[in-house]
Amino acid sequence: MLPVMAQLPRLAVDCVWLRRTIDSSRLDPYAMLCSHIVRDGQDCVGPFLEDVETECGLWDPNEHARARAERQGLHTSR
Repeated sequence: MLPVMAQLPRLAVDCVWLRRTIDSSRLDPYAMLCSHIVRDGQDCVGPFLEDVETECGLWDPNEHARARAERQGLHTSR
């Protein structure tokens, strides 16, 4: 069976490293930041479009994505 990352769609919104916040100093105050040690605090590469997968090599599924995979009967171990 394939690992979870090979079976789940790699949506930016489902990344464990995504941190959403509001930054009033920006033109668009809704900030999507990466909390991974490599990119800590930088903007997430996204995209945040429905059904468009991210190409970020740091993507890892969050708890919601893992739960959805389990409900769909997908393998969820790493």
